[in-house]
Amino acid sequence: MRLFDLHCDTLTTKMGHISLDHGKLFKQWAQLWAVFVPDTLQGQAAADYFDRIAASYHTQHSEISRVCQPILALENGNALAGDLQRLDHMHALGVRTITLTWNGENELAYGCRTGSSQGLKTFGKQAAQRMVELGIHPDVSHLNPAGFWDVAALDKPILATHSTCATLAPNFAWRNLSDDQLRAIFASGGLIGLCLCQDFLGGAGDAQAVAQHLAHMLSLGGEDCVALGSDFDGCTVHESLAGLDKLPQLHDDLIRLGFDEHVLPKFFWENAEKFFMSPE
Repeated sequence: MRLFDLHCDTLTTKMGHISLDHGKLFKQWAQLWAVFVPDTLQGQAAADYFDRIAASYHTQHSEISRVCQPILALENGNALAGDLQRLDHMHALGVRTITLTWNGENELAYGCRTGSSQGLKTFGKQAAQRMVELGIHPDVSHLNPAGFWDVAALDKPILATHSTCATLAPNFAWRNLSDDQLRAIFASGGLIGLCLCQDFLGGAGDAQAVAQHLAHMLSLGGEDCVALGSDFDGCTVHESLAGLDKLPQLHDDLIRLGFDEHVLPKFFWENAEKFFMSPE
């Protein structure tokens, strides 16, 4: 089995979900390693925090690379500290995705918990355009709806690294994506990582819940645009899914629950590989 996972918080939070030893279970394993910067840090403090965690990542890069194809990501654009030049710095460090906000407000935009109806700020629009020029993908997970639609207006493939369906978990509609947003991602040729957060999945948050969200995304036209975005080490995950070593069983459970075998390689590997690794 090959695995391409679009989000984990292991660089900043260790809950035991990610293990390099467990990565050896897979024929290939690619992983986006996010530097999560909390909303409580702003300005230079946020920038310094990112730089410190990114430096630590690079000291481990050779060890990680023996098992994994790693891609560095930033979760929360507050680490830009309002400075466009930091995008060039981050690109040089290997950052290839930036989640524009976390739940709160920063210099770029308004997160999903702000309640704001405003979209990207002026700096956010400048930063998103510069990201596109550099080859860094703006990530709309955690962004409020107005910000999402501003990113969609860039007319580029839309990326949501770790999100689920608002229709199936309405209590967490503030964090999940609406059907209109999902259709926009699919129409753009973009990519969504299906998050394993127990709350955001709704129900028991187990394989059955994953199957429901995956089936819903497929029904909206997402067969070539849906991947896994576990959010390992960043959230509470049902015990049956909580770790890399549980994912082969998830694969088997999805077959048991009726998914065609040609769909699952797309979900677990091919769609993300095409998005991140195929030449333009």
